[in-house]
Amino acid sequence: NLVGFPGGAKSEVYLKALVEASKDNGDKLAFAEGLGDDPDRRALVFVMDSDAFSPFVAEQYHQFHDGFAMGEGYPQSYNDIAFKMAKAGTLG
Repeated sequence: NLVGFPGGAKSEVYLKALVEASKDNGDKLAFAEGLGDDPDRRALVFVMDSDAFSPFVAEQYHQFHDGFAMGEGYPQSYNDIAFKMAKAGTLG
Protein backbone atom coordinates (compact mmCIF):
# COMPACT_ATOMS: atom_id res chain seq x y z
CA ASN A 1 0.00 0.00 0.00
CA LEU A 2 1.25 3.45 -0.79
CA VAL A 3 0.18 7.02 -1.22
CA GLY A 4 2.20 9.74 -2.89
CA PHE A 5 2.08 13.50 -2.68
CA PRO A 6 4.55 16.40 -2.96
CA GLY A 7 6.95 16.32 -0.03
CA GLY A 8 5.86 12.85 1.07
CA ALA A 9 6.19 12.25 4.81
CA LYS A 10 7.70 15.73 5.22
CA SER A 11 4.52 17.43 3.96
CA GLU A 12 2.67 18.60 7.05
CA VAL A 13 -0.56 19.47 5.22
CA TYR A 14 -1.00 16.22 3.28
CA LEU A 15 0.29 13.99 6.06
CA LYS A 16 -2.06 15.56 8.60
CA ALA A 17 -5.02 15.03 6.24
CA LEU A 18 -3.94 11.41 5.69
CA VAL A 19 -3.70 10.67 9.40
CA GLU A 20 -7.06 12.35 10.07
CA ALA A 21 -8.70 10.29 7.31
CA SER A 22 -7.24 7.14 8.87
CA LYS A 23 -8.60 8.09 12.29
CA ASP A 24 -12.02 8.85 10.79
CA ASN A 25 -12.07 5.29 9.40
CA GLY A 26 -11.12 3.40 12.55
CA ASP A 27 -7.37 4.12 12.64
CA LYS A 28 -6.45 0.66 11.30
CA LEU A 29 -3.34 1.72 9.36
CA ALA A 30 0.23 2.63 10.20
CA PHE A 31 2.36 4.92 8.03
CA ALA A 32 6.04 4.90 7.13
CA GLU A 33 8.21 6.93 4.78
CA GLY A 34 8.56 5.09 1.48
CA LEU A 35 12.06 4.63 0.11
CA GLY A 36 11.22 3.17 -3.30
CA ASP A 37 11.68 -0.58 -2.91
CA ASP A 38 9.65 -1.22 0.20
CA PRO A 39 8.31 -4.67 1.12
CA ASP A 40 4.58 -5.32 1.40
CA ARG A 41 3.39 -5.15 5.00
CA ARG A 42 -0.10 -5.73 6.31
CA ALA A 43 -1.85 -2.51 7.41
CA LEU A 44 1.21 -0.36 6.61
CA VAL A 45 1.01 2.45 4.07
CA PHE A 46 4.21 3.85 2.64
CA VAL A 47 4.11 7.61 2.12
CA MET A 48 6.05 8.51 -1.04
CA ASP A 49 7.35 11.89 -2.17
CA SER A 50 5.79 12.35 -5.62
CA ASP A 51 8.48 14.91 -6.46
CA ALA A 52 11.17 12.23 -5.99
CA PHE A 53 9.11 9.25 -7.22
CA SER A 54 7.00 10.26 -10.20
CA PRO A 55 3.67 8.42 -10.39
CA PHE A 56 2.81 6.28 -13.39
CA VAL A 57 -0.06 4.09 -14.47
CA ALA A 58 0.70 0.45 -13.71
CA GLU A 59 -0.07 -2.63 -15.76
CA GLN A 60 -3.73 -3.07 -16.64
CA TYR A 61 -4.06 -6.35 -14.74
CA HIS A 62 -3.01 -4.54 -11.55
CA GLN A 63 -5.70 -1.91 -11.89
CA PHE A 64 -9.34 -2.06 -10.82
CA HIS A 65 -9.53 -5.76 -9.97
CA ASP A 66 -11.32 -7.44 -7.10
CA GLY A 67 -9.44 -8.03 -3.88
CA PHE A 68 -7.49 -11.20 -3.25
CA ALA A 69 -9.30 -12.35 -0.11
CA MET A 70 -12.34 -14.65 -0.30
CA GLY A 71 -15.48 -12.54 -0.67
CA GLU A 72 -13.56 -9.37 -1.51
CA GLY A 73 -15.44 -8.68 -4.72
CA TYR A 74 -15.95 -5.10 -5.83
CA PRO A 75 -18.92 -3.77 -7.82
CA GLN A 76 -18.87 -4.26 -11.59
CA SER A 77 -18.91 -0.48 -12.00
CA TYR A 78 -15.47 -0.43 -10.34
CA ASN A 79 -14.15 -3.35 -12.41
CA ASP A 80 -15.34 -1.65 -15.62
CA ILE A 81 -13.11 1.40 -15.03
CA ALA A 82 -10.07 -0.50 -16.37
CA PHE A 83 -11.88 -1.33 -19.62
CA LYS A 84 -13.00 2.27 -20.08
CA MET A 85 -9.51 3.64 -19.41
CA ALA A 86 -7.86 1.06 -21.70
CA LYS A 87 -10.29 1.95 -24.49
CA ALA A 88 -9.46 5.65 -23.99
CA GLY A 89 -5.72 4.86 -24.05
CA THR A 90 -5.11 6.14 -20.51
CA LEU A 91 -4.29 2.84 -18.83
CA GLY A 92 -0.85 1.22 -19.15
